[in-house]
Amino acid sequence: MSDVVGLPVRVKVVGRPGCGRRTVTRVLHGAGVAVVASTAVADLDVHVFAETLKPEDRRALTMSPRPVVAVLNKADLTGFGGRGPVAAAAERCRLLGDRVGVTVYPLAGLAAAAAVDDRILDDELLGALRTLTVDPADLGSTDRFAGGEHRLPNAVRQRLLADLDLFGIAHAVLALRSGAERAGVIAALRRASALDGLLAGLEAIAAPVRYRRLTEQFADSAADEVVAARMAAAVEVVEAAGMTVDADVSAHAHLRRAVVWQRYSHGPVSRLHSRCGADIARGSLRLWERAGGVPEPVELKP
Repeated sequence: MSDVVGLPVRVKVVGRPGCGRRTVTRVLHGAGVAVVASTAVADLDVHVFAETLKPEDRRALTMSPRPVVAVLNKADLTGFGGRGPVAAAAERCRLLGDRVGVTVYPLAGLAAAAAVDDRILDDELLGALRTLTVDPADLGSTDRFAGGEHRLPNAVRQRLLADLDLFGIAHAVLALRSGAERAGVIAALRRASALDGLLAGLEAIAAPVRYRRLTEQFADSAADEVVAARMAAAVEVVEAAGMTVDADVSAHAHLRRAVVWQRYSHGPVSRLHSRCGADIARGSLRLWERAGGVPEPVELKP
């Protein structure tokens, strides 16, 4: 059973050419996501687009045979003002998601890649960024940064643009000015890129995939190991949906949890959540018995 429980959820990155599929693939792979090739079997899709959803994007999202999320890549180019371009992109994602019925996440792809790939922010790049903290360059546009007068060699400036773009350069310089070292710069790039929001979204959509895989494989087993694994997978599903499952390990808490989730399983919920509620209740009862709980006959009233 451990082979099934530990099997990663396979993610396929799709989308129109030129929107940054390779960058998003590199980011997800670097973050530990099991990304598979376009010809391989996948459990869910990550659809990458830029600027806005075109008709072909909408068709792909609505016709996907698997669970799917959308990623607005190059979110740092959304526009400035207010709380910044990524915040503006997040609001755009919310509006687009409401229209197509699919969750959409913003991502500043190059900043995210630098946050997960240790090879990018090397000594040369970090030294160049430190130079910019004391000798600022014109970050008004890529042409002005690359072509303006500055003591950094043009080749180094071109590499900064290729690996971080203006958005990443600005956030890295700000972090260094605040006293950050290399790890702090990487953390700042990760926060600025909105990567963690995307990863949390993928984890939420992957939870039902793991649950279904487990329940299909061990549909008829009542072994303790299987009951515990099904309960854990069910907890992941309901918590991914925003609910909280009591983690107290006392006998009383196990029994209370069983009652709560048994009632939930009979409520006006989806079939998936009904099954999850039943698995949480069954697992909790098994834990209650192990903790010393003694089943007693219950007189059913007519």
